[in-house]
Amino acid sequence: MVAAALLLCGCGAGEPDARKPGRTPTASASEAAAATTSATVEADIRAGTAAGGFDEPRFTRSGANGEFAPCVRTALVSTAEVPDPKDTARLAAEMKRRGWSQTMSWTEDGMQMLSLRKTPWTLDVGGATISKDQPTIPQGEMPEDFTGLVLSVADRDCLDRTYARLRS
Repeated sequence: MVAAALLLCGCGAGEPDARKPGRTPTASASEAAAATTSATVEADIRAGTAAGGFDEPRFTRSGANGEFAPCVRTALVSTAEVPDPKDTARLAAEMKRRGWSQTMSWTEDGMQMLSLRKTPWTLDVGGATISKDQPTIPQGEMPEDFTGLVLSVADRDCLDRTYARLRS
């Protein structure tokens, strides 16, 4: 279950509705389009990890995601110990300040989990020690067990488009 929750990560593709022919962009549509770029999402994650007192995240893509790889990203932040829930709460507070809404928070198998959403993006954050054999870590990324945060972000629209393309 933890592996499934952390496997999704993200990047955007496609043309925002505000830029399609025949539509006049409004200020809110322009802001929404800007909010959906992978660069903006990465900036939000960097600000969130900084607010939590964590080191700079390292963003990766995993070939294990196959056709969905363009839609998903993982960010890893190594820590000396399992992240303190108070630090993760500060990360979440910064993400909320940046327009993300918290959809869930839970603990599973000793891992503190947090899920946030900023349409069309979803972000799952997990803090724990993870075995190098765990499928949440991109192959070849960790030569040993990993302690820290795993932040998985997915562009849901990109995932939907890819799924539709694969079905046709």
